[in-house]
Amino acid sequence: MSHVAAVVTFKAQPGKGAEVARLVGAALPEALKETPMPLWLVLHSEANPDVVHIVDVFVDAAGRDNHLRDTTAAQIIATVPPHLAAPLDIAPMRLVAAKGL
Repeated sequence: MSHVAAVVTFKAQPGKGAEVARLVGAALPEALKETPMPLWLVLHSEANPDVVHIVDVFVDAAGRDNHLRDTTAAQIIATVPPHLAAPLDIAPMRLVAAKGL
């Protein structure tokens, strides 16, 4: 399996987690257009409601690298940062195993 991934963590200002989750999730129409990204998940933490994660899986490293310049990322960067308590944490990953891809 040659897929690569990224996990992005958003730490919202206190009480702003639901708004951050909504704004990140609003980028779904753009994410659906990205063919090098077969899986895009937005997860809102139940343990800490002010934390939101994105899990992206890409067909290759070039797709992951280009993703930071596409319309999905642009929409998120244009709307979410005013609600954050800390900078985005973007962690590149290598996919080891998956079900459903």
